[in-house]
Amino acid sequence: MTTSWFLILGEFSVLYICLYWYLQHHRERKFAVKVANDSIEGLPLGKVSEFINRPFVVDEIRLAHSSKRVMHPANSTVLHHGDHLLIEARSNEIEPIVAFFGNAKLPRNDESGEFATQS
Repeated sequence: MTTSWFLILGEFSVLYICLYWYLQHHRERKFAVKVANDSIEGLPLGKVSEFINRPFVVDEIRLAHSSKRVMHPANSTVLHHGDHLLIEARSNEIEPIVAFFGNAKLPRNDESGEFATQS
């Protein structure tokens, strides 16, 4: 009888470890990028998401010409060089998305709720 309890508990611990690993590697994270890829200048966000072909959501855009104006984009929102995007995606999708937009990740300043500036 004790052997069967040990096997059941052992199976649960393996299941727990697998679930923990899955949640750590597949949960969505927020990060910010600056648009630096000239080939997407003037394209709508919906068309850019088709080009990337990876699942992501742009939560906010800080416009390049107005550092204080933050907007919630739609698929028709036109991207411009220098726009800062707050993106939500799975952790394994972050690097390809950042590479496509053409600039390194910018940390988000969570205390103020605004994007951090790059020095």
